[in-house]
Amino acid sequence: MTRQSDFEYVYEADRVGGVVFQIGARADPSTNNPESFAAILFFQLADGSRIEVAKLDNSEHDEGEIHLDRFYRETGAEIKDFEVPISNLWEAEDHLNEHARTYGQTYLKNHGKGPRDEG
Repeated sequence: MTRQSDFEYVYEADRVGGVVFQIGARADPSTNNPESFAAILFFQLADGSRIEVAKLDNSEHDEGEIHLDRFYRETGAEIKDFEVPISNLWEAEDHLNEHARTYGQTYLKNHGKGPRDEG
């Protein structure tokens, strides 16, 4: 889950089954020249908490840097995907916009309108 203050900007990406899916982006030091970035597809619960559906970021891992966290996948499935053709924040945001409906529908099918069960 994320907080609104974590984002440089947020906007609506799609609506699925009464759920509003949004994309938020953060960049450091700025969106003009991001050294680190994240673009996140999420929806907000009534209590204000945010549920991440998918996240593209460039945080470093043993397997590489730029990757897609596929939180919409079934509990127990591998969620980190390092085989994404993304090289910057803008491509990450475009990818999430392009797949917002599919990722959102899959999240709702697998996890409902609440937090993912990490099981």
